[in-house]
Amino acid sequence: MKNFFVKTSLFLLAFFVVLLFCFLQSEEQNKSVHKSGQPLRPYHFHKIDQFSVKYKENFDTNKFQRKSSLARTIKQEIKDSNFSGSILIIHKNKILLNTAYGYADKNTKILNTPKSFYGMASIEKGLTALLIMKQIQAGKITLQTKLDLFYPKIPNAKKITIHNLLTMTSGLSSKGNPINLKDGNAYIDWYTDHAIQKYPIGSWHYDATNFKILAGILKILTKKSYATNLKTEFGNKFNFLSPGEFVASKNHTYSYKNNLTTEASFSKDPSYLQREVATGNLFTTTGSLYLYFRQVLNGKLIPKKLVEEMYSKVNGFAYASGAYNYPRYYKAHGYILSYEPSIFINKNATNAVIMLSNVSNKVPWEKLAEKIFQKINI
Repeated sequence: MKNFFVKTSLFLLAFFVVLLFCFLQSEEQNKSVHKSGQPLRPYHFHKIDQFSVKYKENFDTNKFQRKSSLARTIKQEIKDSNFSGSILIIHKNKILLNTAYGYADKNTKILNTPKSFYGMASIEKGLTALLIMKQIQAGKITLQTKLDLFYPKIPNAKKITIHNLLTMTSGLSSKGNPINLKDGNAYIDWYTDHAIQKYPIGSWHYDATNFKILAGILKILTKKSYATNLKTEFGNKFNFLSPGEFVASKNHTYSYKNNLTTEASFSKDPSYLQREVATGNLFTTTGSLYLYFRQVLNGKLIPKKLVEEMYSKVNGFAYASGAYNYPRYYKAHGYILSYEPSIFINKNATNAVIMLSNVSNKVPWEKLAEKIFQKINI
């Protein structure tokens, strides 16, 4: 009986201690409410929407909206095409499909992934155009600035404008091809020294000479190299890799044609692509390309007014600043060393197809990208 009373007393003592503790905690909470004027709110875990385009990490892993019949149809179509590379499809501001096919390295059986890097090829011209627009934003030049301000010895420099260069309506080309120059600046200087008037001013002819000259203008205006201007403007905001960075990346890919690697010499010597400075020697991922275009089109990198100017046409020709400007969308495409990037994106970046391939095809992969885009951009 004595033990019973002892145990009961201890239990009651413990009960009152707990009760007192709870009372004191309540008083402390009331004090906090009194000090802030707001009641304390319970913490709720925020779950990230895995298909949202707002989160950069969503572009690094495979995504597939399996409940969507549209996604299932498109995925089967890509599989049937024997496509090799990475593909990102955005539909109504959501990731519809983000996946990859084929090998990054056939010898070691390493597969392509959404994080794989591929050659940007001519799509890089869009970055060069943006750097020029930043100079326009700073008030240093305008679209109507004449070429003779920088290169008076180039034929018809007093008649050719910055706008002509951005739209490839200058009629300029170059005589011959440079090889084995020491660096990117040397290649830019070669093109500006060897520019010739090949076509009438105002007519459209695709020629990289236009963007080599623009790179030279950037160098004069900023007194910096093209690579430094890129780093200054973009930093690590997007994954745009130089040839050397690409080779060192664990996510680099080999490109193939007829089941044979076509860029072994490049892998051993990244300087091979120095001649493509400002026009096609960077490497990137599908996610980075989409995020770049999304920010451009939404006025995050330059004001929307300047975006409209950047993509404005001359004499009705669709090409402007590395892309083709159509009524409802933009298209960008390139080809280098069996890498083929293709982009179709609507004017506010809510629908897009970003397709980066590392195996050349008899029928350009651009055709498949366009077919898919027509399905989603209705």
